[in-house]
Amino acid sequence: MDQIPDNMKTFLDKPNVAVLATISPSGRPQATPVWFLLEGEHILINTSAGRVKLRNMEADPRITLTIVDRDNPYHYVQIRGRVDQFDREHGARDIDRLSMKYRGKPYSYPPTDAPERRVSILILPLRLSGLR
Repeated sequence: MDQIPDNMKTFLDKPNVAVLATISPSGRPQATPVWFLLEGEHILINTSAGRVKLRNMEADPRITLTIVDRDNPYHYVQIRGRVDQFDREHGARDIDRLSMKYRGKPYSYPPTDAPERRVSILILPLRLSGLR
């Protein structure tokens, strides 16, 4: 894929929530709202170990992200791509970075979500659509 256009990069830098669609091993789609960061030409998301979306991406790296502008639902970006990397080493650091973008403060771990159980996922966009 070519570089992400500047107008899309500007849009992706805003704290809009994305909906991540994955495919289960049985072929069923699964969709989950997620926080994300633009990391160069990749999209970074983060999840807890053991989540359905993580198991789905480990089995099939194809994903779709849809990011809708919270101020104008008719402005959106859809990203079709594939997982490029699972990072179990920097998950705790990355969830704090994501929380700063969306909440302005570090992540508060619920009792069932220890920092060492966080996994970061780098997604390589292959096709972009939406925002013009």
